[in-house]
Amino acid sequence: MKFKIPALVFSVFLLSCSKEKIKSERLPFSVDENLKHNKIFKQMESENEIQMMIESEPPKSKKTTKLIFNESSGYVCEPVFWKNTDTLNINIVNHTGFTSGGFNINIYDNRYEVSPYSMSDDITDHEKPSTFKNPKQKLILNKSSYHPNDSIYGYVEFEKTEYDSYGNVIPHKGKGYFRGKIEYVK
Repeated sequence: MKFKIPALVFSVFLLSCSKEKIKSERLPFSVDENLKHNKIFKQMESENEIQMMIESEPPKSKKTTKLIFNESSGYVCEPVFWKNTDTLNINIVNHTGFTSGGFNINIYDNRYEVSPYSMSDDITDHEKPSTFKNPKQKLILNKSSYHPNDSIYGYVEFEKTEYDSYGNVIPHKGKGYFRGKIEYVK
């Protein structure tokens, strides 16, 4: 898929967080080996993937998400392993060509953290990163560990409050199913 760069750049940013912060925010996830047999995934097989505005051809792949994030359902699942790391990044993203947004699920050592994000081509010099509080999150996966080229099936549910550098308080809420084939990014 074209233009994965914004989502991938953000994932690198998340990996650069201090270990103390990551450890304190990460929670264990649940495993349900029968999750991939849920009827929602069978329904997704009969639907084509959504078309991102930046693509010129209709997608040939099958739908990868059935979820609502911040009252929208136009997201795709892009799970990746980064070279020389053992962190799995599940990017739930919507690319528009000039912006992208969604959330990442970062999994390391059988623990995870959900992080909403948005990116644009508008570059500012003095913008401070947002902070997130009041996490409520739940993650169910079909396996306890993954490797590149594995298929992943999952369910996520979360609520977080974002405090941005301008003093805005922004609630984020997501709930639903996702699937994908894990890519290895060098």
